[in-house]
Amino acid sequence: MLIIEKDLEFNFSDALCAIKFDDCAIHGNNSMKRVDFISEYDDCYRFIEVKDPDFADATEENRKQFRQNLMSGKLLNSFAGKYRDSFLFRQLEGKNNKPVDYIVLLSMASLDDALLINKTDQLHREIPLTHNTWTSSSARNCVILNLQKYKEVFGEGSVRRISKGAE
Repeated sequence: MLIIEKDLEFNFSDALCAIKFDDCAIHGNNSMKRVDFISEYDDCYRFIEVKDPDFADATEENRKQFRQNLMSGKLLNSFAGKYRDSFLFRQLEGKNNKPVDYIVLLSMASLDDALLINKTDQLHREIPLTHNTWTSSSARNCVILNLQKYKEVFGEGSVRRISKGAE
């Protein structure tokens, strides 16, 4: 099953199901933030948030603003809020019966591994993943990846840039 987000096409053929979760048809008119996709596997759910500042239509100013928002923590706050609200929504639907992996894909080639690791650590604290009174963690895994790393983790065919044609 394929899901498109702007210039990126995601292949979820290995999933039991996948939905575009950031959809008013699912949520109605409410103010809850939501991740872009949720895919279900035998052992987990994957909540996936996608930001694509390398999209061909993005201006240099857009890319600069994106990087500033990432560095200042503004984007991390947004990512954490989307995860928490999506987690709550699914919990109230009775659909959080498996561990959840939260993947944030930042399709920006200029982001290096060290920065991604640093921002992942900050996101862990922002969500948060654990608390001393909780009986389980809020996410099994939480990671921020660039496009190259996403393909390394989930397979070369897991995502492609539509404007570049078949890869």
